[in-house]
Amino acid sequence: MGNVCSSCKDYGCFSWMNPKKHSNLPAKPEPVDRPKPVAPVLSEVEVVGEHGILLVKKWGLQVKENGSAHHTDQFHAMKGEKPSLVVRRGQPFTLVLHTSQAYKEEAHKISLVFSVKDAKNPNFGNKTLVGVRVGLEPVNGWSAGVVSCTDSELTLMITTSPQAVIGEWQVEADVNSAGHTNSYQCPEPIYLLFNTWCEEDPVYLEKEAERQEYVESDFGLIWRGTSKMLRPCPWLFGQYEKDVLKSVLFVLENVCKMSSANRNDPVKISRALSAGINSPDDAGVLVGKWGDDFSGGVSPTQWGGSQRILQQFYETKKPVKYGQCWVFSGVMTAACRALGLPCRSVTNFSSAHDTHGSLTIDYFLDDESEAIERLNCDSVWNFHVWNEVWMTRPDLDGDYDGWQAVDATPQEQSDGQYRCGPAPLKAIKAGHINKPFDIPFIFAEVNADKLYWKYRGRCQPMKLLGYDKDCIGKFLSTKAVGRYGREDVTHLYKYEEDSKEERDVMKSALRLCENTFARYYLNEEFEEVEFDFKMKDDIMIGQPFKSSVEVHNKGEKEHKLEVVLRADTVLYTGATKHHVKSQRQKLTIKPFSKETVTLEVSFDEYYKKLTYHCAFNLSCLAKVEENDYEYFAQDDFRCRKPDIKIEYEGDMRLGKECVCHAYFTNPLPMPLNRGWFLVQGAGLTESEYVRLNNTVPVGGEARCQFTVKPTTAGEKTLCVMFDSKELDDVDGMLTVTVNEANTTPEVVVSETEDKVAETTLTEIAPPEKPAEA
Repeated sequence: MGNVCSSCKDYGCFSWMNPKKHSNLPAKPEPVDRPKPVAPVLSEVEVVGEHGILLVKKWGLQVKENGSAHHTDQFHAMKGEKPSLVVRRGQPFTLVLHTSQAYKEEAHKISLVFSVKDAKNPNFGNKTLVGVRVGLEPVNGWSAGVVSCTDSELTLMITTSPQAVIGEWQVEADVNSAGHTNSYQCPEPIYLLFNTWCEEDPVYLEKEAERQEYVESDFGLIWRGTSKMLRPCPWLFGQYEKDVLKSVLFVLENVCKMSSANRNDPVKISRALSAGINSPDDAGVLVGKWGDDFSGGVSPTQWGGSQRILQQFYETKKPVKYGQCWVFSGVMTAACRALGLPCRSVTNFSSAHDTHGSLTIDYFLDDESEAIERLNCDSVWNFHVWNEVWMTRPDLDGDYDGWQAVDATPQEQSDGQYRCGPAPLKAIKAGHINKPFDIPFIFAEVNADKLYWKYRGRCQPMKLLGYDKDCIGKFLSTKAVGRYGREDVTHLYKYEEDSKEERDVMKSALRLCENTFARYYLNEEFEEVEFDFKMKDDIMIGQPFKSSVEVHNKGEKEHKLEVVLRADTVLYTGATKHHVKSQRQKLTIKPFSKETVTLEVSFDEYYKKLTYHCAFNLSCLAKVEENDYEYFAQDDFRCRKPDIKIEYEGDMRLGKECVCHAYFTNPLPMPLNRGWFLVQGAGLTESEYVRLNNTVPVGGEARCQFTVKPTTAGEKTLCVMFDSKELDDVDGMLTVTVNEANTTPEVVVSETEDKVAETTLTEIAPPEKPAEA
């Protein structure tokens, strides 16, 4: 409620924000306590005076009109009997005051006072308290004007500042008429979001298709797998669902302890969220776990969306168990999009984790080609998923606007907390590792050199077996705009591998970090014997596989060699889990001849040692005896899982039940027991379990039938996952268009580009499996 102006006795004059009106008044008064609005007690004479006192009977939030104009009509808060208003900053919206009589500009003076709900001391100085007089000039980017009025309604157009605080606001109207001033509190809050449609907002995106993809879309693809087998996993972000927006604001306010005055800056908000989504140091949203025992929670592979995670966290105010990188990224994307911050999940294959800041990844091996775990603090993950957010960077000197990398997965501390970014992609590509935030770590993730060392014992010199300059940072992938395909964004992070530009950037970065870690001590060249390590990487689970090395003697001399081939199961973080099989073989290779050594692994040999990602590491260590030359190579791959196919009967229309079928063929040489399907689709159905009563035989079909009843029209995605005692992490998807009219909708399946099949999906699981499972 505004102060009464001592000069003109105008209630709500806000003269400190209009100094031209009263030049003798101070620019801004001290904050004052605002009394709670009360219902006015009026006499009959006051009500029926010349113009009468203007009473506000109720507020109209114009939810439908504002939701459509601000692209917020899908938010759960905008629906129901008592909807709140969700709008984007810097863009006009309308409010309706239902009044006791017609508004008269000359007789009635109305001021609107906005305050941030969680601000401990809302005030004009930090822009958590804003007052605007209807019909006057804008104040700090805020304004209010009359659109229309009738005998009982006054429609106002409100424009907020493009730099306004993001979050939950309260508004009240201070009405001065017939010598009386009364205040009326709007009973419902107004949620203010970033606005990527507003040119003055730092998150502005020029292309409408990108706005739809990176802010509006509540469904996307997150890539997993290996650099040899890229697996797209659809993910339901669910930013519009019940309590998701409230959960994100709770994280900022109560987990990140972020002052409301700082919540106007996308740089600060994205950095805070990257800390608040994880839990090690602040009891944030998700608990990370990278072993294979997920008792007491949900396995990371069984989350197929962000909605349940954020809802559970908001309900319990306790970290949710468990997450790994793609889960952290999915929740981060949902949180950013809920706030209106353009965001996408990005997967980096063969992602380096440089623990000592040298920009190199160092592996130490013994004579058996086995990694010496106690020495190997660096690692290379099969894949790692982080996020990019779009914004300008006025806090940095130079052109660093655009996509910024942020990472909510708790890997290394940054300024005392597990957080990472925002780091400008332009700085990462240029090797400007002295810019904020956390650029050296992300630079190493995509561009480190990988070194292999032969460890010979304490006090013995190590031998550098070789190096690989182009194995780190492969196929950086994100969902393409407007289609279910892969967009490769590797070029945004680095120049072409082993090009002059890429090597120059690497050397420049090494000089900046002052740590070269003996990068250039390499084996002497030996060209007479050439090695070619091979493997078949398209293996369906249940099938045997093999790796081999072809040795070619290109010289005139005979050579004696020893070759060690090895297979291990690994976690996706690159950590070895179980040794599966190895083979050591000595051979003599004649001049100008070739020999092949092969390691064959059967299903029975690897099945019980599999990790949940079905990932393997295959390696080869070969030694030429007469000159002690050694060759080392390694590669990784994962077994494919079958795809779930989804079909439906007849039409799929709004409000009409539709029967659907999901099925796949058992690929294992053993039956599947205690199987169950989980069905989920935003706007189509609530999460539903379908348990199989019978065992699925070898080569048999696992099939379920279920019914959906669409609640919203438009393009929707139906997701199905399968789990059993013997086989899990099986998924599928189908995209359909739900029409309101009584016509058959168009069925849209995922594109086949980059192996994005119509049935590829990560599972979506609730906090607990059904008892039967």
